[in-house]
Amino acid sequence: MRAYGVSHIGLVRKVNEDSYYYQNKYEYGKPYLCIVADGMGGHNAGEIASRMAVSEVKDFVEKAVKKSNDYKIEDYKKLVTDAFLFANEKVYKRSIENRTLSGMGTTLTLALIIKNNLVIGHVGDSRMYLIKDRRISKITEDHSYVAELIKNGTIKPEEAIHHPQKNLITRALGTSKDLQVDVKNITINDGDFILICTDGLSNMLSDKEILDTIISVKEYKAICHELINKANLNGGLDNVTVVVIEVQLGGEAHDR
Repeated sequence: MRAYGVSHIGLVRKVNEDSYYYQNKYEYGKPYLCIVADGMGGHNAGEIASRMAVSEVKDFVEKAVKKSNDYKIEDYKKLVTDAFLFANEKVYKRSIENRTLSGMGTTLTLALIIKNNLVIGHVGDSRMYLIKDRRISKITEDHSYVAELIKNGTIKPEEAIHHPQKNLITRALGTSKDLQVDVKNITINDGDFILICTDGLSNMLSDKEILDTIISVKEYKAICHELINKANLNGGLDNVTVVVIEVQLGGEAHDR
């Protein structure tokens, strides 16, 4: 398992409110963690929310997995849910204690890999893609107003690109006491790529452009930089963050 991440402020924003984490060392059979978050809120509060959420979730998961020798996949799924809820409480509490941070929140998308199982935790409109057999599939559901309009047939997917409210999200971590977290698991295999990104990428590049970049570039670190470059060439209207995981199941020979 190999992963790499890059974040860029873009060409328009004055502050980068994205945060991310990828685990450097992979040990076969042990949980492997990567996270991407896109903050929101005035007075740079989004930057604080995303940074807090990533840090709190990372620490929560890492502490728990040290005791996880007999965990099953359902246990890991519950762990991911609990980590999100814990971080939500921390961020929300911080926002009500500090008036300048009021209303802050963040998306959060997490990949926790155990052997050939990918456990996904997700809130917001950042995305996770699976690239398998030269095909790309979005494996998270956008929690956004535009996604709801598409789902109920009010607008067509192609109309979402230029919709004036495309950045309005319907679910975020830290904005209220309660949080609904999407958690599921899928099977992954050697040679697959997993991409986690903020909407600064998905709003600038189509799924086909993302797929073509991964297929043509191939090397996981170079993929990150090329995706960032293309997002900025297409306008760079938002912060853009990408984490790319190249699935290489196995032992020490695949450690970074």
